[in-house]
Formats: sequence, C-alpha cells, structure tokens
Amino acid sequence: MKNLQTFIIMVSIWTLFSCNSREQDEAFTIKSYQDSIHKIVKQTIFGEVTTFNYSDFNNLKDNKNYDRFLIGKLKLPTGKVVCTDPMYRELGLPQSWTVPKGNYPVYIYIGLEEDYSGRIAYAELIIKDEIPSYWELSLISETLLSENFEKKLNGMYPIEAGLSCFADFETYKIYDKQVNEYHKADTSHNYYNDKLEKLFKEKKYMPKSSRGEDWINYQLENTNRNIIMFSSGYGDGLYPRYVGYDKNGNVVKFITDFIQIIGQEENSRN
Repeated sequence: MKNLQTFIIMVSIWTLFSCNSREQDEAFTIKSYQDSIHKIVKQTIFGEVTTFNYSDFNNLKDNKNYDRFLIGKLKLPTGKVVCTDPMYRELGLPQSWTVPKGNYPVYIYIGLEEDYSGRIAYAELIIKDEIPSYWELSLISETLLSENFEKKLNGMYPIEAGLSCFADFETYKIYDKQVNEYHKADTSHNYYNDKLEKLFKEKKYMPKSSRGEDWINYQLENTNRNIIMFSSGYGDGLYPRYVGYDKNGNVVKFITDFIQIIGQEENSRN
C-alpha cells in the first residue's frame, strides 16, 4: 500500500479561512487553512497548528484501496455525535457540531492491499452523500474538556480495547450508565465478554474481505437506541476524527481514521 501518513506539525502560524454562511443565515467562519489542490489542512488547536492530508479519505466511496461495507444506520435523536472506545469510555463527549435528527448510514472500509489487508482503515458516518468542500479535525468543545492535555490533543481520542464506536450523545450516556450498573452489580462481570463478544462473533467474515468479528450494530437493552461499534485497525492507539462540510458549513461526513498514523509516533502532538 502506498505510504499513507498524517503529518502533525507544530508551527506558529495562524491562518484564517472564511467560507459561506450557513443556509440558516448563521455566520460561519472556520479557523483553518484549506489547500484544496494538495488536499492539505492547517488547523489551530489550543494555540498549536496541526497539519493533515485528506486525499486518501476525501472520497472513500470511490477509493479502490478499500472494500466499502454498510454496517447499519445510526439513530441520532439529538443530532449530537460521540466517537470513543466503548469499553475504555474516555472522552465520551459530543462533537462541537450537530446534525439534523435522523438515522444515518455508517460504512467501514476494509484494507485490500497487503500491509493492511482485512483491517478496518476507516469508519464513516454519512449525513449527506457528497464529497465535502473542506475538512477539519473534529473537535469537542473546550468547555467540556477539563485538562489542558485533552485540549491540546483535541481532535484525537484514545483506544485501549481495540474498539471504537459512533453513538448519539444521549444514547451513549444511557449505555455508559448501563455498563457501570452491570459492573457494580457484580465486580466479576465483564460487559464485553458477557454482552458483546457473541454479537461480534456473529459478524465473522462480514464482509468476506474482513478478518472477521469486526463490527456490531448494538441495540441498547430496553430501548430503541443503537450504538455502532467497530474494531480499530491495528488496535490500541491515539486516533483522529475528521468532519467534512459542504460549502455552506453544514456537516456532510464524519470519519475516524485508523490507518494514516499507524506506527508514526512523530505524528503525535507532544
């Protein structure tokens, strides 16, 4: 596979890129530099500039390096999206943007080339099926982050159980409570082993390009809510989230990336 990397560079540049206002007549300005020719973005996060290249995931639907597979529709009754490790459960907070309430398709992209064969490279939530006009690292509002360390690494999240997920914020809070109560009832309980493992096993070799047991569309007990869970490429690590906007500043896609920073410690912000 061609060398796919996210280069996160610390520099002292502040560049403003202005786009059109939202359709709702709300003024919208994005604090990032957009190079649409080279597919490069420079985005300031907590006073530091991060640079990434979105050429590999700009149009995943037509990217022949991956097998695209629909794993379900995510219910978003609040329009607020969480992306985190559903077992580790750190930074289970909503993104700084919202989308209209509704049900939206989630796709995984399985690597087809030898060095990433069978592994999930990306997971994508599609709000509108179009190529975004521009991309940014998807942030959590700094007001929700208590530590400067979290603010400095905003746009990325830790995975410690080899899993990630997409969920509605209110759904995630219900799930988090259910997991805590399950463990509290009996400290010997293991939520993954007892509740989730058999569901992952049912997805063995779905799709056939996968190593198997890589995803579930999890229905929360005693609710009509769901969380879509999926494995994280090579496993544990610090992974980025990206949001794609249309020309009016409306969210059209949300992606988590498990491939471009693998093994690249120099890409981590210090």
